[in-house]
Amino acid sequence: MSARSSRMRVLPVALFFSAALGSLAGQAGTLNYGTFVGTEVTYANVSESGATIPPGLFVPATPVLTNNPNSQLSFGPQGFVQTDQSTLFELKTKSSQLNMDISGNSLPGDPGYLGYALTGISFNIAGSYSVWAPFAAGDIGVGTPASIAKVTMSGDYSVQVTGVDWAPYSGGAPIAGSMLIVPSDVTDNGPQNAATTGSWQGSTVLDWAALRATAGLSPSANITQIAFQYTAVIGAASVYGAAETRVTNFNVNGPAAAIPVPVPEPPTIILAGLGAVAVVANGYRRRKQRSQDSDEGDDQGQAAGDLNGAIALTA
Repeated sequence: MSARSSRMRVLPVALFFSAALGSLAGQAGTLNYGTFVGTEVTYANVSESGATIPPGLFVPATPVLTNNPNSQLSFGPQGFVQTDQSTLFELKTKSSQLNMDISGNSLPGDPGYLGYALTGISFNIAGSYSVWAPFAAGDIGVGTPASIAKVTMSGDYSVQVTGVDWAPYSGGAPIAGSMLIVPSDVTDNGPQNAATTGSWQGSTVLDWAALRATAGLSPSANITQIAFQYTAVIGAASVYGAAETRVTNFNVNGPAAAIPVPVPEPPTIILAGLGAVAVVANGYRRRKQRSQDSDEGDDQGQAAGDLNGAIALTA
């Protein structure tokens, strides 16, 4: 069979693979990891949901929270998808959606600070892959195509402000996008003497100013809680080949800064002081006026008494 004919047989497989990734089944299960309270930041209601749960993509390791240099929630999963070389055609996918509320902690015991406000968010994912396409066209039998093995990796995210100045907030819209993953897919065509192996990774640093603008917030507003969502999809397909891809780690970083209690500016203090002086002076004038009025009344009463006495003596 010619190389051109072999490529024509392989093409529908790749197209079917792409279409299958876009039509994954709905959520079938949910895994709850709980809440992780750090020194500055809390990751609450951490859960994973998806069509392939159980067992899930980010299990079995429990997330680990660290506080230095910034707050970080780390996953060390062992989830993977793998095809079997002996199968004529096999397509496997696995997807999971992580959800969590990330919030800055308050400082009720410290009168000098309001609490911790979030100053940004970044997240990254990494994994490994292996593809092997050992056979040439016709190696398995007359008319059979060459081997093909393919893996693909993708990730989408959504971030929305849900708390401002340590109070619930429901304004604005979320920021959503797709993470840049390198490589996002790897394909090998046979014949191949050995498997191709490697690693893949992706990272995103969210534009914090854009998040403020999308949420309709001023630059001075403190973002104290966000709703974070990340959906990972990994897939593997093969024809007379073998393919595997896996997630090895996923991290969410939520840096925060302590916000001090606002101190009035000097002009404000001066105006407040002048106002207090005016109030005191006005009260002093009122008391002095009442005192003068009282003295005048006493003098008038004394004069009237003297006049009455003079009249009596005359009579």
